[in-house]
Amino acid sequence: MNRLKRIPFKSVSGFFGRFFRKQDGVVSIEAIMVFPLLFWSMWTSYTYFDGYRQSARNLKAAYAIADILSREKSTVTAQYVTTMYDLQKFMIADRSAVSMRISFIRYDKPDDRHYVLWSCVRGDSFEKWNNGTIDQIWDRIPVMADNASMIVVETKDHYKRPFKIGFGDNDFAIDKFIFTQPRGYHNINVSGDC
Repeated sequence: MNRLKRIPFKSVSGFFGRFFRKQDGVVSIEAIMVFPLLFWSMWTSYTYFDGYRQSARNLKAAYAIADILSREKSTVTAQYVTTMYDLQKFMIADRSAVSMRISFIRYDKPDDRHYVLWSCVRGDSFEKWNNGTIDQIWDRIPVMADNASMIVVETKDHYKRPFKIGFGDNDFAIDKFIFTQPRGYHNINVSGDC
């Protein structure tokens, strides 16, 4: 107790003052605090960039398939659709599961409904559209003239993030829905069951 009385108050306050003014070791403490946040932000940025890049690839592949089909003048075969599916997988360049559904529909104004002329599926995520199920996408199909036809290309890519960033699903599907009208030929026929 005697020793505490002998310590002058000025020397204690001077010691704490010098301690708070010192700048030794600040960089290492800041690095310990900031580096995890820096690495997390880099991984997050890369993950979002990769996701948007993959989404853009899916969109370009779907537009390419729709554009190729819109210029078709001969009959579409099962091999033709399989080739389109292979093109899609090549353009997406991803090892994940990819699916595609190509449908050719016609609108009938007196009935005020769409009719499926043919529908082809590749992959596991889709089933063929038919006249009873096509109304499920009524609100996604644009307004069409009477007896107008349209090509509908739907793609699905099961994308997995390269890094787990702490929020959101790490595995999700990238869906694309593309529609276009035939360019030069009103009707595109399909041979057999595609």
